[in-house]
Amino acid sequence: MALFQQGDSTIAARKKLLIEQWRKLYEKQEAMKRTIERLDYKIKRHDTLAIGKKHELKDTKD
Repeated sequence: MALFQQGDSTIAARKKLLIEQWRKLYEKQEAMKRTIERLDYKIKRHDTLAIGKKHELKDTKD
């Protein structure tokens, strides 16, 4: 039987489960945020490298 069906005597246990689920989700969110930030950095770095290559190609054509 599910906890909520057991009545008010399980309120503390249900709250504990909700908090645990919240913490796990929050940790996943933080990990995803760090991954997004790292990917943003890498994308910007590749843009910088690509611009540098364009200048190198232009200089060799002149």
